[in-house]
Amino acid sequence: MTLHEIKPKQLRALLLLLVLVPFIPMVLMLRFMLDALEGERDAAMERAGSVYQQTLMNAGPSLAKHLASKAGEQQPEDARKFYRGLFDREIEVAIADADNRIVAGPAVPPGRLVAQAALRHLGLPWQARLYLVNDSAIKEAVRGQFKIYAWTALLTVVAICSIAAAAGLTVSRQLRLHELKNTSVATVAHELRTPLASIRLLVDTMREGRCRTDEQRREYLDLIAAETLRLSRLTDNFLTHSRLDRDHHAFTFAPTAPRAVIDAAVSALRAKLHAPGCDFTLDVVEPLPEITTDRDGLLTVLTNLLENALKYTGDKKSITLRARSTPDAVVFTIADNGVGLTRAERKRIFEPFFQADQKLTRAREGCGLGLAIVREIVTAHRGTIEVKSEPGQGSAFIVTLLLKNA
Repeated sequence: MTLHEIKPKQLRALLLLLVLVPFIPMVLMLRFMLDALEGERDAAMERAGSVYQQTLMNAGPSLAKHLASKAGEQQPEDARKFYRGLFDREIEVAIADADNRIVAGPAVPPGRLVAQAALRHLGLPWQARLYLVNDSAIKEAVRGQFKIYAWTALLTVVAICSIAAAAGLTVSRQLRLHELKNTSVATVAHELRTPLASIRLLVDTMREGRCRTDEQRREYLDLIAAETLRLSRLTDNFLTHSRLDRDHHAFTFAPTAPRAVIDAAVSALRAKLHAPGCDFTLDVVEPLPEITTDRDGLLTVLTNLLENALKYTGDKKSITLRARSTPDAVVFTIADNGVGLTRAERKRIFEPFFQADQKLTRAREGCGLGLAIVREIVTAHRGTIEVKSEPGQGSAFIVTLLLKNA
């Protein structure tokens, strides 16, 4: 089974699993570090104890000479002082007798017992004991080892997280493709069904001879022509988006007069822009310099944005098309008094098939490709497009095209 064959529910479960995966190695690595540090601490203590024990045993003959030089004063305190001089301050020395009573040194020795040796081979009924009261040197050694473990664990976890993140992005993208495919199929089916149903109804009416007058017949033919034009626009949008998405659309860049393209876009939608209830304003700051652009592409951008404004405004429409120039670009702004967009909708408004009104029973026609096509064309021109909108306060789409995009 390939990733494309996995169902959406399975993809969501896999995505959740990939999110949880990094936590498992993190816990395991933490456990490993704690166990390793404990083992390292014990090993360091063992090594130190072995050194102390060996030093204690090797110092026996020297201790015998030291005590002999004391003119017979073989006192436990002398032995303690002798051993105490052999070690650094981290070691405390205690001398015990045959009954394990401390006869020299602190009554309750601090620290950990790390070495001991009976002195019977020297003819002394004592036992020398070494206590570690300052383990800073051992801790320093363990700290160095801890850094190695920590960096190893960190790099391992980062590698696992990176792999999980990459896999998660792939699964997330695949899940989104599933949702996009389902949405696009449903949207296309709905948009094609509506005009086809209207055409079929009108044709059946005419075939059955239920048209009473020539005027009614012409009216029906005009409606059929309008629905056919609507189907044509839908298929054109699908084909244009497909070509743009696959980089198969060839643009012909040439010096273009922006005002001529603006007039062509307004002329194409004149009937709708000057219909009752629509207040259309054309605000062009002359003169507009020529820009290097694909004329048909720019016409599509302006037409789609104007149609979008007409679609998402109510019965009383107020639409404005502005154009002005800057030292290095021409800026087009299409503003309306429509429903507006939320912050989440503004982030997705240029995605293919996305529509703020997701219900298939919506009154507004369209398949959600208009703005996606606009963005693709503007991007191909190395321009920018941004949207400013708030719910209930209308929207303004701003297109900036450089005078020379090459």
